[in-house]
Amino acid sequence: MNSIWLKIAGVAVAIVIIIVVAGRFTSDTSAPRPAPQVHSEPPAKTKTFDQMAERDKQFNEAPKPVEEPPAQPAQETAPQPEPAQQPPAQPPAQAAGRPAGVVYPSDIQKPTTLYFAPMSEEDDIQAQQILPYATAGRSMGRLPVMQYGLMNKACLQIEERWPDSWYCFRAKQMMEEITQYQDRYAQMYKITPQRLDISRFMKPRQGTEPRMVEPTRR
Repeated sequence: MNSIWLKIAGVAVAIVIIIVVAGRFTSDTSAPRPAPQVHSEPPAKTKTFDQMAERDKQFNEAPKPVEEPPAQPAQETAPQPEPAQQPPAQPPAQAAGRPAGVVYPSDIQKPTTLYFAPMSEEDDIQAQQILPYATAGRSMGRLPVMQYGLMNKACLQIEERWPDSWYCFRAKQMMEEITQYQDRYAQMYKITPQRLDISRFMKPRQGTEPRMVEPTRR
């Protein structure tokens, strides 16, 4: 009698083992395979950072000098009429609420010839040392809980020491940009329309040289 029950128990155990093994095999074969990884585009934050880096690079670049046309040799033939000279850049239409005659750096929407005073080697070296403080302060100011004090201090030095140079134009570009972030920066750093005005650079003056200025990268 005991042997019969032992046989029955053994058969039941074997059946249970077969069911368990079959269930595992079925679950393994029916489980969905992981989808292949697809490389997505960089997040928008990375693209924004790249754009900021491009603007930082532009602020450190000197505008390219405008090459004067070569002088034509004198000829014995009848004199040819001189080509009409291109008039100097004209200020854009006056924006509402802006003092008359004031031109902002952002008004330049295409490559434009501006006129800057050349600098001595000593002044150029000193300006090259100060300008990176302005661009670095601009980058720091974009961080949370940071301010643009370092940038403002460097820009003020450039504006006061070399008001007719292209360095001063770059300082005005940076100062205008932060006022576009928040209005309170204009009051905090005393960024008046006159401080941003670039109209003096739009016409040739004695001792100045023409340089091609590109619109600010956005």
